[in-house]
Amino acid sequence: MKCKVCGKNAQSEYCFLHKPKKQLQQRVFPTSNKGVGKFTQKSSLLHKKLDKTLEMQNFFLDIWNIKPHKSEISGQYLGKEALSIYFHHILPKSKYPEACLDEENIILLTLLEHEQVEIDMYRYEEVNKRREQLKIKYNL
Repeated sequence: MKCKVCGKNAQSEYCFLHKPKKQLQQRVFPTSNKGVGKFTQKSSLLHKKLDKTLEMQNFFLDIWNIKPHKSEISGQYLGKEALSIYFHHILPKSKYPEACLDEENIILLTLLEHEQVEIDMYRYEEVNKRREQLKIKYNL
């Protein structure tokens, strides 16, 4: 076939360049879980993840506004801006969701200290001490 507009070879009435383009569907995220279908389910999950992320961000900012901006291991200054890399969950949030938003479960660390404690969770005595206190608190 030939394109109706330019006469070039085409698989249908128009070549790729002249083929009418469909406008992308405008997607509005639902405010409830009442919808049916994959898109509604996916957007609902997206909303839950976004809500959880915002909740965690606000939680970290509350801690940042209370605690001195220093590593609780080395005392090194962390700067003026609250970055998520400075906040370490002593009891992992994936394994202990009940302690996820517990201020006692958060310790401020430098980037390097955070990397090291992620590799070896028993590296720092202060983290170990707090972990034991949290295990008692949560009857673990």
